[in-house]
Amino acid sequence: MHKLKRSTFLIFLLLWPSVISAAATNVEPFGLTSKGESVSQITLTNDRDMRVALISYGATLTTVEFADRSGKVHNVVLSLPDMASYERTQRRWGGIIGRYAGRIAGAQFQLDGVTHRLEPGRNGVTLHGGNNGYDKRVWAFRTHADARSVAAIFTLLSPVGDQGFPGALRLEVTYRLMRKANELRLEYRATTSAPTVVNFTNHAFFNLAGAGTGTIANHNLTIVADHYAPTDAIKIPTGELLPVVGTPLDFRQPQRVGQAMDNNHPLLAASKGFDHSYSFRRPASVRPQPVAILHDPVSGRRMTIATTEPGLQFNTGNGFDGTEVGSEGVAYPIYSGLALETQHLPNSPNQPIFPSTRLNPEKPFYSMTTYRFSIR
Repeated sequence: MHKLKRSTFLIFLLLWPSVISAAATNVEPFGLTSKGESVSQITLTNDRDMRVALISYGATLTTVEFADRSGKVHNVVLSLPDMASYERTQRRWGGIIGRYAGRIAGAQFQLDGVTHRLEPGRNGVTLHGGNNGYDKRVWAFRTHADARSVAAIFTLLSPVGDQGFPGALRLEVTYRLMRKANELRLEYRATTSAPTVVNFTNHAFFNLAGAGTGTIANHNLTIVADHYAPTDAIKIPTGELLPVVGTPLDFRQPQRVGQAMDNNHPLLAASKGFDHSYSFRRPASVRPQPVAILHDPVSGRRMTIATTEPGLQFNTGNGFDGTEVGSEGVAYPIYSGLALETQHLPNSPNQPIFPSTRLNPEKPFYSMTTYRFSIR
């Protein structure tokens, strides 16, 4: 009898990883691209019934779902209903941006004396890697589960000259949902065959009241940054880093987003809201440091962001116009969600005073951003 119990216990230990995986991860078809490529949806669920969903097109975050203080469950990430919508959109909802997130002036940069020409967009500027960004590609993926977390791990190979960038790049992005805490971790790992520049981020827009329920005007926001990067008329950083004090960009103390936008300040006029880069100007750290807190006082939902990145792009969905309908069947008008994108500063390859975005073959790239969700 003793031997039977022991053998049963050993079998349980051997099966334990698959038991976790079966209970907490699910993969199902999402649709086909216009090229006939299969796209999958991966759903992660933790022990607290928080649910995160992603699709392999763009390694895109489509769902972060958990209950508010009254027990009502909502998805707090803006998303689209089907593959056709994701292929059609120019707004990159929840996708991974690369090879370079943000703007590069003149669609070019120099590296080791060589000029690399990129795909120009509006005003001759390269934005988010161009039209064939990483958010517009089908990624390979696998799932993982252990005693602490469940994860979807996406992989993309970007060849030499892709988008005009040097070096063959291998990028791995892990979305890791902690089992005992409502915490989602995004881990980026990259290697290159030759010196290049990289800047990755996730382009999710959040509404903690629930996607499709209204605007983010009543959200309270804290951003732990003393300086921002001013830009010119086409949103290219000037190279300065100026104090936020005395401007509507000062979120060092919690501030209602709508109130900050109501003051008609010249810094907000061009974008009709926030679309600004913050610099944390701190020593590099291998551990994520707290940089922002977003809170919806009505639902009680709160999101705390920590990162190893040196900057953050804050955007209030100024370009939304109601022409795109979300997964909830509701159109997304202006200010339906906001983005808090952890990354390096725009145009860093052309601004030597900004933190470097250079990646060399001998030293792999690693970055982590965490999103911790709670009720307050």
